[in-house]
Amino acid sequence: WIYSASGIMASTQAKIESDTKKWTARRGKRDAGAKLRKKIANAINDESYYLAEQLILSQYNRLKSTDQPAAFETLYNGATDLLKAGQGNEGGSLATTLVKEYSDSKITPSTQVVDRLQTLFALFQKNCIKPRLEFMKEAIKWTAEHGPCPHGDPRLHTDLARFHDRRREYAEAHRHYVRGSRPGDHARCVMEWVRQGYPSERDLFVTRGVLEYLCVETMKNANIFFENCVKVIDNEGKGKDDADGEAQEEATRGPLINFCEFCTSLNLFSRILAAEIGPVQC
Repeated sequence: WIYSASGIMASTQAKIESDTKKWTARRGKRDAGAKLRKKIANAINDESYYLAEQLILSQYNRLKSTDQPAAFETLYNGATDLLKAGQGNEGGSLATTLVKEYSDSKITPSTQVVDRLQTLFALFQKNCIKPRLEFMKEAIKWTAEHGPCPHGDPRLHTDLARFHDRRREYAEAHRHYVRGSRPGDHARCVMEWVRQGYPSERDLFVTRGVLEYLCVETMKNANIFFENCVKVIDNEGKGKDDADGEAQEEATRGPLINFCEFCTSLNLFSRILAAEIGPVQC
């Protein structure tokens, strides 16, 4: 009995010592992490942005093998802080690294994560073009490879389309609006774009948009896009004097517009078109 009690006491003592060591190690890690976070905050306050970026990457590399969610949080918070400080290069680099790590880890895009990526995209300064586009390109690529939509998340495409739209880069805006979720904004963009071409090309602009929507099999968006374009066309036709024959003819619906109306009324047509041409690539 004495030997049995001694064994129990020894085992209990060993467990206490083991738990104490683990607690001490965890506390040491927390203290080290707190000190590193303080260094990062001080570096940003002192405008030592490159140092802050390197410290954030250092903390991320320490965490990613043991606590992946905390590691991702480190990159997100670091990118957010640097972008809020107006540092598009350093903040953009961290944001792009975050997306690449999502992709390498085969993380499935969730609504919360995509919302965060949209927040990061909005934080870039207006004059910080290249890192902003590189970040969004990687984000769309990741959501296309690991998400439900083969073209990439529509919300990200919409944000990128609006970015190009504000800069009057209509060709790029059009490409992303087709894969986005705001066909009404797309219609306005296309009708502005039309003014840069010849009046006789107007129906071609509209038809291209409708057919591309059908190729990516978004019949609802095709209808909304077409209806908004037609409203602009019909409004341009109102109040035209009969004497101004050429202007009136340009403002009325042409054969291609009638063709688009026929296409958007048939779900079968969109399926045939997508099968023959294939989906439009991102």
